[in-house]
Parts: sequence; structure tokens; C-alpha cells
Amino acid sequence: MERSSFFQSGLWKIIVFLLGTVILSALLSPFLYWGGKHVVAQGWLEGTFLEGLHGSLDRAKFSRYFNRAVLVASLLLIGPTLKWMNRDPSKRPTMREFLGLERNPHPWRHFLIGFLAAGGSLLLLGWIYVGQGWYESRDTDKAIIEVLMSALGTGLAVGFLEEFVFRGALHAVLAKVMKPRTLFFTIAVFFAVIHFFNAPRKLEIGEVSFGTGFWFVGRIFEHFFSQFADPYFLAAEFAVLFAIGLVLGYTRMKTGSLWLGIGLHAGWVFGVKTLSPLTTRAFERAEMMPWLGDSLRVGLISCLVVSITGLGIWLWLRRSPTDPFSES
Repeated sequence: MERSSFFQSGLWKIIVFLLGTVILSALLSPFLYWGGKHVVAQGWLEGTFLEGLHGSLDRAKFSRYFNRAVLVASLLLIGPTLKWMNRDPSKRPTMREFLGLERNPHPWRHFLIGFLAAGGSLLLLGWIYVGQGWYESRDTDKAIIEVLMSALGTGLAVGFLEEFVFRGALHAVLAKVMKPRTLFFTIAVFFAVIHFFNAPRKLEIGEVSFGTGFWFVGRIFEHFFSQFADPYFLAAEFAVLFAIGLVLGYTRMKTGSLWLGIGLHAGWVFGVKTLSPLTTRAFERAEMMPWLGDSLRVGLISCLVVSITGLGIWLWLRRSPTDPFSES
């Protein structure tokens, strides 16, 4: 009886969803890689407004395609998972109802405020780093406008996709088995942890085959556990992503919408992607860690800036009577 009830529980269905995402990602990643490289070889995007994407597809290694395969796999599986968890299959809720979202009366206002707050704060931080001599400018063969447009495109794509997956779909699944406060911290931790499911940067993959995705999953797990033995990693990298996860989770639960979170997420990515090709650190890694890192995504100072941005968002939203942790 207990065995049967476990395999009908929400926890079991979440485990199946996560395992299915890993397996499907391993299956899809070679095809995404081959498809991306084929688009580059054919030159279909060159000379168009998507030329920045052409460059990204050309430079991207298999690991980048695998990361995108994870997001695609989770999007493909989240609908069937939510239906599986729905206790009343006779009902056909809308996508907003599926995700437990409310209609936002000011979506673009929330999006722009989030984007400007997050992107502006990181760009200001980068300007301070350059002024202090911690970062220095480097030559690039791209025009500034090209760098900005590429960073904007990446920020928008990542912001929309990851917010839909984490604060939308995953939130909806876990909300069925967790109380709001537990859900709030769980998704923030998961959001931070999942960003470190990467293989070592110097990993040589060679020719991509149908089984490369499964081989890559094995290397990811090996590298993942080794990172947590480094205290600098926890302080400088994990802390930033955890703080971002908390801020984004709060906006989703306070507004009942993804728009503010999408703006914040896109803004942070825009800030990082704008500074990365234009600057490089001017210090030895051991000198400034865990305070500063190779990019604005790393370091306790970046964590402080993200936290201050979150505090500003909290002060702005506190006028709303909505209780983000209500169990109703």
C-alpha cells in the first residue's frame, strides 16, 4: 500500500520529471549541436539582424548546446508532468492556470523597471571596477553597438526561457508538494546549483556522436561534486546565483507574475555579457577572491549589488498587500 502510494505521489512525479529531463537532454544535445553548426556552415544568419546569433552558434562548444538542451527538455516535459500531477484530469486549465500565475496589469512597466535596475547596477559596478584598475579594457573586433545588441539578445533569450522554466514551470510543479517558504528557498538553491552542472572548461570532447550527451552527463557529475570542495567557489560564485534566485523568487511570489523577474534576469545577463567582451581582470585570481572574479557574475561584491537591487525591489513592492508566502 505504501509502495503504491509513493509511486502516485507528487515527489515521485517530480523525480521522474528530473530524470526524464537529464535523459532527454543527453539525447537532444548532439542534434542541437549538429543543427547549430549546420546553420553556421550554411551562413543563413550572416548579414541579417541575427548575425550576433551566428557568432554565438559558431563559438559555442558542445557544453553550451547541452545547457540549452536541458532547457528545451524541461520545456517539453513540463506540460505532461503538470497534467500528470493534476488531480482532476477533466479540467483543462489555461497555461497561466497551469503555472499558477496571475494577470499582470503592468507587464512592460515591470519588465523595464527590472531590466534597468539589474542591468544598470551591474554596468555601474563594471565602470567602478575599470576606474579602480581592477578590470582593464581590451581590444575587440566588434563595434560597441554589436556588443550591446548581442548582449541584449542573449539577456532577453535567457531571461524569458529560464524564468519560464524555474519561476514558472518548476515553481508550479513543486508548489503542489511544498509550502511557500520551503518552495522559495528550494528553487533558489536549485537555480544556483543547476548553473554548476557543467563539465570542466578544458574538457576535450572531440567528435560529437549520438552517445556524447550521456558521456557528457557523467563528466558533469564528476566535476560538479569537486567544485563544492573549494570554499572560494561557495563564497564567490554560488552566493551570487543564490542571491539572484532569492530576488527572482520573491518577485514571482509577490507579483504572481514573471514579468518583473524576466526583466531583472535579462538585465543581469545583459550587464555581464556587455562587460565580458570589453574588459578583462587586471589582478591575479588569488589576490581578490572571493571579493572579485573573472566576470561580474562572480564575487561577493556582485552578491552585495544583487542584494541591494533586491532590497530596492522589496521596498518598491511592499506597498502591495499581497503576502508572497501565503498558503492560500
